[in-house]
Amino acid sequence: MPDTEVQRRPRNRKQLIVTAAAKQFERRGYHDASIADIAGDVGITGPALYRHFRGKHELLVAAIEREIEQLETSYRDPGRGVAELLADAARTNLRPNRADALWERNQMFLEPPQRDALGRRYDAALQPLRQAIADARPELSDRDQTIITWATHGVISSGRAFEWPKLDRDRAAALMAEAATAVTAVRGPLVPDDVRWTAATGRGHLLPASRREAALVSAVELFAARGFQAVGMDDIGAAAGISGPTLYHHFPGKTAILVAIIMRCLEALYFDLAAALGSTDEPGEALELTLASFARINVAHGDALGALATEVVNVPEEERAPIRRIQQDYVNEWVALLAQVRGDRSAAEAEALVRTTQSVMNMLRKHLPADPTTSEQALLALGRAMVGLDQA
Repeated sequence: MPDTEVQRRPRNRKQLIVTAAAKQFERRGYHDASIADIAGDVGITGPALYRHFRGKHELLVAAIEREIEQLETSYRDPGRGVAELLADAARTNLRPNRADALWERNQMFLEPPQRDALGRRYDAALQPLRQAIADARPELSDRDQTIITWATHGVISSGRAFEWPKLDRDRAAALMAEAATAVTAVRGPLVPDDVRWTAATGRGHLLPASRREAALVSAVELFAARGFQAVGMDDIGAAAGISGPTLYHHFPGKTAILVAIIMRCLEALYFDLAAALGSTDEPGEALELTLASFARINVAHGDALGALATEVVNVPEEERAPIRRIQQDYVNEWVALLAQVRGDRSAAEAEALVRTTQSVMNMLRKHLPADPTTSEQALLALGRAMVGLDQA
């Protein structure tokens, strides 16, 4: 006779494990998510989990594969109009137990052949959306259609931003679809024909003369390429040309380096925000200037902003809490401006749009050409559409 545990085992346990893993990866990052915590979320032991998956890497692959399958469901049937397609996709993507941007944030942890194969599947899953946009906007160049596809998908996959302000799910889905549809209507060209499409390849080879600053610059690049947990102090020192003892003279450890990077980002954002607020009496103009500065900082220092968005989970709670408060205060500044420009938006709706816009603008920089002026202008145009300035 089967034992009691086998009798109670749910038939969808493997799916439950993948869901729990995706949530842990989103909440804590790949390296900090543990098999024990994932198993605990499902109500099983670690050894029981290993009956289904050989380890955390296999779980990550399974979670990304499920994300791709959900994309295929979201964007199926390209024969519909783009607005209808996006309305259905928004409702699908706001269902419970979804994790945002697993592929974007965790592909660095995959082996190159696996990353390439999943990347092709991900691109194929977006193809129906791209086709719907191409059908609706045949005048756009292939390059603009690709950028708008990624921006539109970025909005649709920003479920956490719409859940954060605790919006009613139906209203959140409608608002998400509205913002995504606005992106598809952005006026081109985003990338003029005379701009060569050269992907950004990172910074040049010069480092600051200050050893402390050289360490910060090098750490930003390493964290972006490998993830915080995979980088050691020796790696940072080697990249910056600094010996171990000298590096420890400036920072007690790599967490202190991460905190310094994050605080530098927040200071830059606030300096530009103050300049925008102090240069005009019109909330709409101030919001546009703030969007422009955010685009400029993303293009120039996108990897550092990425650390603020994705690596802050690696900061100890006693230091993370004040960082989160400063982040929230910055979001609130955008919300206050948007509320004055769009009086038809509630505070919760404005916050959802602001969070989505900031997240998508940071993600999009990877899909734009290296030319900074072109990229900044494209991000500004797309940001205007997402927050609703084009409809103001």
